[in-house]
Amino acid sequence: MCDVFMNILDETCAILETYKGRDKVIRTLCYLSRLLGELQSDSELQKKFNIFGSSMSGTRTTLRLFDDILVLRNNLQYGFGKNEPDKYMAILGITSNLIDQCYLPVEKISWLAKHRLLTGINNSKWETASSACWVTTSYLTILKTIRYLYLLEKHKECLDQVPSISPEKLHCLKTYHLLTLCRAFMDFTHAVNTLPPGFLWSSQLKSWTVSLIGTTSSVLGLYLILYKKWLK
Repeated sequence: MCDVFMNILDETCAILETYKGRDKVIRTLCYLSRLLGELQSDSELQKKFNIFGSSMSGTRTTLRLFDDILVLRNNLQYGFGKNEPDKYMAILGITSNLIDQCYLPVEKISWLAKHRLLTGINNSKWETASSACWVTTSYLTILKTIRYLYLLEKHKECLDQVPSISPEKLHCLKTYHLLTLCRAFMDFTHAVNTLPPGFLWSSQLKSWTVSLIGTTSSVLGLYLILYKKWLK
């Protein structure tokens, strides 16, 4: 019993010690609290859950203010995607990286305008631009994951230039990318809903539906962190 507890504690600390892991924990708390708030009949309790959820969301946004250098380094290391299995995945990766790099300053301007640190700016336009970036990167993630699954099925040798791979490892990789694909679809659904009315289902999903999608995606993101560690 003690060993099980220590293993859980170690895994939890390992997640919290990384920036991405902590971000996913905060994201999970954000959407879970909003979901719980939507399910409450007590207005006072609902308000408390919503306040906590908004605080967690604000925390994530504030932490992302410092992401530019980290993302730039990762994008430069990625380069032209020479380690990708084929040119199509490289193109998708490069495009996604460029959009991610553009997204951060757009979000900063939106954040500054929202907190009235910049005046004379229509914040709604910048929020829409941020949402558009999120929609695009989510869609590119879907395409890239589908392509990877296709290559995984057809060309085992494309996997990081490994000459052979065991059936068990192949199955685990497929499972990982299928789960990634499910999460990407949920994020895409959520992202589209943040756009102004007029594009697909934008601004049409109910609050509890958005919270449920966000919670499920966040929990799945945490699970994928652990699953990726188990793959190694």
